[in-house]
Amino acid sequence: MGRPHTEFIHAQDLPWRLGELPGALGELEARMLSIDAERGDCSVMIQYPAGWRRTGPEHLTAAHEFFVLDGALEISGSSYGIDNYAYLPAGTTHRNWGSEKGAVVLTFFDARPVIVDGVGAPKADPDAPAVPKLNLHDMQWSTAGIDPDVMFLRLAKKVLRHNAKTGDATFVLECGGHTHPKDWRERQLAHPCVEEMFLLSGDIVGERGVMVGGAYFWRPPELWHGPFGSRGGNHCLIRFLGGHHVNRWSKDALQFTFDPPHNPVLPAHMKRYDRPHPLPRAF
Repeated sequence: MGRPHTEFIHAQDLPWRLGELPGALGELEARMLSIDAERGDCSVMIQYPAGWRRTGPEHLTAAHEFFVLDGALEISGSSYGIDNYAYLPAGTTHRNWGSEKGAVVLTFFDARPVIVDGVGAPKADPDAPAVPKLNLHDMQWSTAGIDPDVMFLRLAKKVLRHNAKTGDATFVLECGGHTHPKDWRERQLAHPCVEEMFLLSGDIVGERGVMVGGAYFWRPPELWHGPFGSRGGNHCLIRFLGGHHVNRWSKDALQFTFDPPHNPVLPAHMKRYDRPHPLPRAF
């Protein structure tokens, strides 16, 4: 079935709901950003209440990839604070999984996330090893591997995870402010893989409207998009899935504006929550 094209929704406009995830995870309030209803893989914001805890040992049937947006989460003796990231392969044992003061965590599962009692055996994949913990504030920005044709956005990145065999990658991208295409015109882009984004802060302006912090999209392969710019700059978490990231450029350039019409593509159940968010103003 796959996941529906979702481009874009502001997560803060979605309600917190119980039962979005299966089993015991469904006892946590969550905002479902996208899901394959058949396979169960999903991207979701999870809200852990203060004092929530599971002692384990237990493990998940899905890879547990996450980025802490607020608060702190503890798993198996490791504490993950704001801007901490981890990728725990399916089968990784979770002990003392909890949050003392509460947390909001952007979470990605690559299959239906079912909790199984007992010690697990982490999925052995040399191309997708565990990333036990990264603190983004300890990492340096890099421009290595960024397409020169998009550097008018003054981009830099921190790579969190990359599977060189499949192309799957997760990274945080930084974009400068007051950036736009030269002469306010640029060609569109398409990729042979899924592109997924959560806007951590700032703004992105594109052909479908204005995105501000909290915006999310799931874009299937080979869809034209852009051009893009940013008034105030931004930081976003991006994942490429199901293939290697390659930029394919359209033949014709389109006009760019900081005042585009609000024109998202959304699955039917999300349309009721859609509303435009204007660019932040200084007055």
